[in-house]
Amino acid sequence: MSDLDPREEPVDGVTSSTSPSGPPASPQAASTDAPPAAPAAPAAKPDDPAALPTADEAIDALSDRAGAFYSALMNEHFVLESARGITVSESSSRASLYLTTLSSALVAFGFLAQTDYALGFLTVVIPVIVLLGIFTYERLVETSLEDVAALDSIQRIRAVYSTTLPGAAKYFPRPVGPHAPNEMLPIGRRASWIGVFFTTSTAIAVVNSIVAGAGVAIVLMQVTALGNVAILIGLATTAVMAVLHGIYQEHRYAALRRALHAAR
Repeated sequence: MSDLDPREEPVDGVTSSTSPSGPPASPQAASTDAPPAAPAAPAAKPDDPAALPTADEAIDALSDRAGAFYSALMNEHFVLESARGITVSESSSRASLYLTTLSSALVAFGFLAQTDYALGFLTVVIPVIVLLGIFTYERLVETSLEDVAALDSIQRIRAVYSTTLPGAAKYFPRPVGPHAPNEMLPIGRRASWIGVFFTTSTAIAVVNSIVAGAGVAIVLMQVTALGNVAILIGLATTAVMAVLHGIYQEHRYAALRRALHAAR
């Protein structure tokens, strides 16, 4: 039996020892004079403004400009439809606010009609209602104009849709004439002034004119003893205010028609 350790094997007269535990020493550990590795450069962040293309560069890099155009067109259509819905909702809210205020005032006057406070109540509440009616009327005209302008833009987009395929025009009909089946808001497109009488703003204007005429008649009846004359003056005031409201509204719509015609 050899006196050598079983883990030692003679190789060319030299005894080598192998250690089963622990890995061999790393070459980097043996080389202590090597300089440390330089840190890696930080990667550019995706949201770094310097690494992002500009808007003009992104547009120039578009591979499918036709698809991008139709996508933008559909988004614009959706935005315009949302804008129309907002104008209609605001118009309804404002008209309801005015009519609710007027109804509440009439109910309150009914409780005070047989008291000494009735005249003072009317003196205070009628000017407030008339001013509220004027402000409501002005905003209703504005929202109606915004709605008509959005509708005109939608009609232009629908005209583009009608050219996508042969025969597509029958699915996107354009309003033709005052009695077209898909005529929408003709007041904004028709040259006649008759359409002025069929808007929400005109309804509020007529009611507000009646309130103003009633206020004038009440004041004149308290100042003068001529009741019939006061009533006639009140009726004349109502008619004049209603006509002025209609003229103002038609003037605004005519200006919108000219602007839409010039934009084409």
